[in-house]
Amino acid sequence: MSVETLSSAGEAIHTRQPPRIVGVELLPVSSPLKHAFTMREETLRSIDSVLIKLHTDLGIVGIADSGNVSPWYLGETQESIMAMISSVLFPQVLDGETATNIERIVARMDFLCRENSQAKALVDYALHDIKGKLYGVPVYELLGGKSVDKIKLAWVMSAAEPEPAVAMARDAVAEGFGALKLKTGHGTLSDDIEMVAAVRAAVGPDIRLWVDINGHWIYQDALEAIRALEPYDMWFIEQPLPEWDIDGAARLRRKVSTPIYADESARHLPDVQEIIRKDAADGLMIKVPKAGGLLKSQQWISIAQSAGLSVMCGCMAGCGLEAAAYTHLLCANEWVSRFPHENLGPLHIHDVFNTVDEPITDDLAREVPRYEGGYLHPTDAPGLGVELNQALLPERVTLGKRGVVAGKV
Repeated sequence: MSVETLSSAGEAIHTRQPPRIVGVELLPVSSPLKHAFTMREETLRSIDSVLIKLHTDLGIVGIADSGNVSPWYLGETQESIMAMISSVLFPQVLDGETATNIERIVARMDFLCRENSQAKALVDYALHDIKGKLYGVPVYELLGGKSVDKIKLAWVMSAAEPEPAVAMARDAVAEGFGALKLKTGHGTLSDDIEMVAAVRAAVGPDIRLWVDINGHWIYQDALEAIRALEPYDMWFIEQPLPEWDIDGAARLRRKVSTPIYADESARHLPDVQEIIRKDAADGLMIKVPKAGGLLKSQQWISIAQSAGLSVMCGCMAGCGLEAAAYTHLLCANEWVSRFPHENLGPLHIHDVFNTVDEPITDDLAREVPRYEGGYLHPTDAPGLGVELNQALLPERVTLGKRGVVAGKV
């Protein structure tokens, strides 16, 4: 019996055989931010990522984007991702493999090389895109179907002085966001506390607030700062200590009344288990590339759920292609659907709060997922459900860099 599938162009294909991977294209791309974003004493002015086109012998092409590369967060660069996929993963794992065997491919990638989770995640996204296109269903159907029709979001704010931070917070609340995350690192510790105090006074007691330290405090600073923030009713404190200091996080939790969430400390599955075993967090922050892709994110979430820990999802501030991949997981997984998430990449890139009143036309995705009223709506088209904006691609290639091709494309 034949299976009706869709190629990358959308035409029907009838086949008795599943698609096999034959080639890969990788391209370094950059999306300029309309407004710089400050965190952890770093200021982002563009989102630098890697675009993948994973080709099969049936003409079905998996297309995905890595989201921003961050050497300090994931230890990867555009060059390292392209080299790992083209020189290691493609010839030793992907070439000739059945594209629907995602579990097998992910296991082989992990066996073959350590770390490189963002490179592996990029492959994982493309594989899910292929499989969804093959069966003519959105990726969320491959992940168990929809648990919710729309995803509640939290707005993420750049570290800033009190006046611009207050203006941004008021705008976000007016747009329907009921939770705000404040990045720190614009100035001194006192400056961060002043920013929080001003935002809390501006938005009132009903909006959930938390601060993200990105592991930049030492223990004594964290202890003093969290106690100083208690009058401002923080929902929780995200990653106050360096990622390696899980014992310190456990000790800190026993000293403060504000909940502590782990992000950088909770990378791999054993890290999540260690945090649970040491009672070092009240909740966890996942990023899909940190976990290694959609498949491993489901495992990651299951471990957290087994301990009753909340799971909120950040992003790497990527274009609509990256946002679409996350969206399928967030609407499908019932546990994470209970919490607000930060899948905001296209909004930050294009400096908008929604895509209905302010349509985005210059993104690497031809149509980004719909953002409206503080919610994100999943795409329902086959695969990841978004198409590459091919016409925009030439001007988005990262200056001074070139793409890589392996196999037959």
